[in-house]
Amino acid sequence: MNENINIVILNNISRNILKYLKKHLAIVFESNVIISKHIIIPPGLFNDEKKQYNGRKLLKFLTENITLKEVKNINLAVFDRDVFKDNLDHLFGIASPFPKIAVISIMRMHPHFNKDYFSEGLKKRKSGKFPLLVKRLSSAEKKLYYERILKEAVHGIGHTFGLMHCSSKKCIMYPSIVLEDIDSKDLTFCRACCRLI
Repeated sequence: MNENINIVILNNISRNILKYLKKHLAIVFESNVIISKHIIIPPGLFNDEKKQYNGRKLLKFLTENITLKEVKNINLAVFDRDVFKDNLDHLFGIASPFPKIAVISIMRMHPHFNKDYFSEGLKKRKSGKFPLLVKRLSSAEKKLYYERILKEAVHGIGHTFGLMHCSSKKCIMYPSIVLEDIDSKDLTFCRACCRLI
């Protein structure tokens, strides 16, 4: 692939997650991957009623704030907050083929995710008491968490190529509605999707 992949950091993302993504996306796409910049998300994108960020507004904000140089590349924004779109309660990701931007929301991919746990963590984090994710992950949980993040990153990048959702449950482009969808699919594109890239 000729295009670079820029990983854009939204909020606080673990350096270990960023390094993992950089290494594995370079392998999957045979591309140069750069951990790019950190972007502060404006408060207007947060919906107080839903206690989530609006995915469409987030994508629009990123589209309006990437440079001409970045437009040539694929931009993967990694966000540690909960995201929704229209009538969908939550999203694992949202993407645009032009400019090539994919956003993944890693919050619900966390093995310990439940709204109460994260809401309480967020309150304490705002008061400066401790990070949002407070429980340590076992090595098996960490592996699962990182694999979910990578799969959704590859899925989002697939959408930047113009790929639609695929009906093959093992294809990386199969839609991710629940965590089981992510966990059960492979990290690869099916033959039909490969032909379209």
